This record gives sequence, C-alpha cells and structure tokens, in this order.
Amino acid sequence: MSDQSSQLFTAELAQMNQLMFGFITTQAIAVAAQLGIAELLKEEPRTAEELATATKAHAPSLNRVLRMLASVGIFAEDANGRFQQTPLSELLRSDHPRSARGSAIMCGSELVWRPWGELHAAVMSGRSAIEHVFGATFFEYLAVHPDDAEVASAGFTSASAMDGPAVVVAYDFSRFERIVDVGGGHGGLLHAILSANPRLRGVLADQPAVVAGATTLRRGSLANRCEIAGGDFFISVPEGGDAYIMKWIIHDWNDEDSLKILRNCRRAIRRDGTLLIVDAVLKPLNEPDPGKLMDLSMLVLAPGGRERTEAEFAALLREADFSLARVIPTAGRLSIIESRPS
Repeated sequence: MSDQSSQLFTAELAQMNQLMFGFITTQAIAVAAQLGIAELLKEEPRTAEELATATKAHAPSLNRVLRMLASVGIFAEDANGRFQQTPLSELLRSDHPRSARGSAIMCGSELVWRPWGELHAAVMSGRSAIEHVFGATFFEYLAVHPDDAEVASAGFTSASAMDGPAVVVAYDFSRFERIVDVGGGHGGLLHAILSANPRLRGVLADQPAVVAGATTLRRGSLANRCEIAGGDFFISVPEGGDAYIMKWIIHDWNDEDSLKILRNCRRAIRRDGTLLIVDAVLKPLNEPDPGKLMDLSMLVLAPGGRERTEAEFAALLREADFSLARVIPTAGRLSIIESRPS
C-alpha cells in the first residue's frame, strides 16, 4: 500500500469513527446543557471542581465531559485547568437570543434518546420507533406525560429561536395585514415576525394547552397586535388572514393528514392570500443535507411524518387547491415554500 493510499485510508477511517461515535457528543452536550455549565461560565472561567461544586456533580467525571467537549470547540480549557466560553458554548446559555439549550436537553432526553435505539425496528416495520418504545405516538405520549411535554416544548421553542431569525430575514412579511401562525407553539416564530414588521397583526393558533404557555405574546409588548386562538388544526384554523404560516408542521404528518390541515387553511385563507410552509426541502441525491437527517428523525418520532422534495410539496399543495409559487431557501436549515389559492 502506497503512502498516499495509506493516508486516504486513515482519513476515511477517522471520518467513519467520528460519524459512528457522534452519539457521545450528543449526550455530552445534553449533560452540559442540563447542568447549566454555559450560564456558570458567563462571567468568568472556572475549573471543573468549581463547576462541580455549583452543580453538585462528581468533579472528575464532569472534567472528563468538559474536556471532551472542549476538543470539539464547545468550551475551551486553559493551561490552569479552567474552562471558558467559546462561540459554540455561548449557544447553550438559556439567555442567548438564539439559545440551543432547550433543543440540546431534548435531544439527550429519554423522550428522544430511547426511540433512536429502536431505529432498526422502525426500518423493519415501517412504524415509528417511538411506538415500539412507548406504545404511543409522539403527541399521544406527550398528552399524558407533562414532564416530557415540558421538555419537548422547550426544545421546540429553542428550535424557533435558532431558525426564526433566518426565516424573518429571508422573506418580506411587510406586505401582509394579518398573519396566522398555524401550530405555532408558544409563538417564537410569530414573535420574531411581528417584531420585525410593526404594522403587521398576528394570530397564534395551536392546541389550548400549548398556547397557554405563550406568555411572551400574551403579556409582552406585542400583545395588542396578537390574538391567541386555541383549537385543533385538523378541525379548523382561524379565518380571514391574508397570510398563513406553518413551521415544522406538515413534516409531522403523512399526506392524508397533511391534506386535512392544508384544506382547512384553504377554507380559511383570503382569496388573495399567501400560504407559507417552513420546512426542509430535500436536496438532490448525495448532497450533504440536514433535511435528510430530519427525515430520519421523522421515521423515529413521527408516524407518517417525513421531509419532502419540492415536487412532493407541489403535488400535495395542488391536491389542497393551492399552487406552489416558489421555494425560498433561508440561511438556516429550512426553506419557505410559498403558495397561493388556485
């Protein structure tokens, strides 16, 4: 074997090892997020012993976790054994405007972690892995497990904080009068849109138990421009908007269920309105694509849920009496699928 081929083999093997053991990084990040390490390092560097005292952790074990995270750029360790922030670890602070802390905790939680261990079962059966683990779908399980529902809600809110600004920058919402965020959770995306467009009014629509947690919109500076509507988007959505937006909603459902949601939007939207679906749009074959990672997450967590290609979105919209106008990529992992009533 030549020196060159040996180097290539070594590089390929190193890449394969990094991919295979990625789960270690996931759990290490989740532990750091749960313990609030980034918050503790906000003002000054600290040793593992100091951090362990503050978190009641086992100092040598915590040191090993932080040392590993520092090796991938999450925190940094100086010559005196003190850990400090990096641009990556800043994102684990709960007060960061684009905080990933909630998502990090959710990714390491039993709710998400255990189903991934049953990916093989999902591949063999075609049923979501979460059904194999908990005997219920994702949303059925959350309905009777409030602690896990709180973890999931914080994770979704965190995801909006990460993805919302990229959506706001990528699209001109100023031409609308009234935008309805269907399945908008606690209103993170709608808050970002309304904040950037002072003449726009909004409606946050989701299940009553979910919108009950939308305290920022309900009591904050945007309260006079935002309605809160509890309901079920499989039954109806608020009427009269000239814009309807759904982020990470359609990808949760199979085509039949997605059509129910889309047709309810079609009945509610103004004739001159615009429907915006914010989801991953799958890229061509073999390209690096975070959407394909998310698609696998749907196989694990959402029965029937999946990411779609532009052609698949166009066909789905056509069945719901919408016509796809364009697909607008954002600087993040999502795209905006713009459509109008046919």
